[in-house]
Amino acid sequence: MEFLRKRQVAWEESFRDLYYLLRKNNCGLFYVCTSQFVVMFTGGAGSGRSKCSCNAYISQSTRGLRSLLREHDLCFSMPLCHSKEEQVATEDLVELSEIEKQNLGQTRRLRSFSDVDNSPESLLFFSGNNSVHGLYDFLLNYRTFLVSLSGVDVPVLCSPVPFQNSALSSPDIKCMEMRRAEHIAASYSRSIWKDGDSAQESSDGLCCSIEIKDALLPPWIINGICALMSSEGKSFEASFVTEPSSIGFNVALKSTCEKSDSKSAGSESLQDCSATFGISEAVVMPSLWSCSLKGVKYCDGSYTASLSPV
Repeated sequence: MEFLRKRQVAWEESFRDLYYLLRKNNCGLFYVCTSQFVVMFTGGAGSGRSKCSCNAYISQSTRGLRSLLREHDLCFSMPLCHSKEEQVATEDLVELSEIEKQNLGQTRRLRSFSDVDNSPESLLFFSGNNSVHGLYDFLLNYRTFLVSLSGVDVPVLCSPVPFQNSALSSPDIKCMEMRRAEHIAASYSRSIWKDGDSAQESSDGLCCSIEIKDALLPPWIINGICALMSSEGKSFEASFVTEPSSIGFNVALKSTCEKSDSKSAGSESLQDCSATFGISEAVVMPSLWSCSLKGVKYCDGSYTASLSPV
């Protein structure tokens, strides 16, 4: 028990340090990963020049969690939700529960509110420093409020910058050489018979495959890999498997670009957006707001992206 207590105290110190790095603009983005949802905190470009306006997102939620947040006066919106559930206050939900007990006809309506639970539509958006700080306080004391998380290990904190009690983490990498299926048949037709032996005319179709796996591959890792692969000018393709609990986080790009649009226009706005999370050479595309990235192809200095709607 003493070990678990010390681990919890160390986690609180780490979370506190990382949060204030964000507020001081020394970190542009970090994640809090629990067994039920992922929380993403976003700030400025990580330049440390001045304090910034912060936003936060909870990847998926339940009716119970939303009611709990409202009870603690935490303001949030549900930008991906197409129903009017986000406008229903806690008192209304309690009233509906009472109606359900007396009138079974209300059951269907009440259940419709929970249809979005644990789906991308249930993503919660906390805008501005006050709302984000309230969420920070809530998460700092999560064992008091979220009983379901009190019996598991502390949430994982993931950041592109070092923070108190942090440690470096390396993903699993597997490399292999393979030949594309469409070139196998063609290679036989190009074989040259000489002295009764078969020799390949060329090694066309031979390529390298790199598989990178981890519990979470944050965007700065993906960005670094793509930058390294494209630095030699060679073509490559990459496909991605999105962690189900993080689907919908690209909605953060919308609020980020809207904030930049109020300060600048045109290409300058895009540059401000790309710098917001402190990831070098990353470009924000408006088409990603309600999509997840399935894959990219790099050829002749440009990328082609494959998107999947949320």
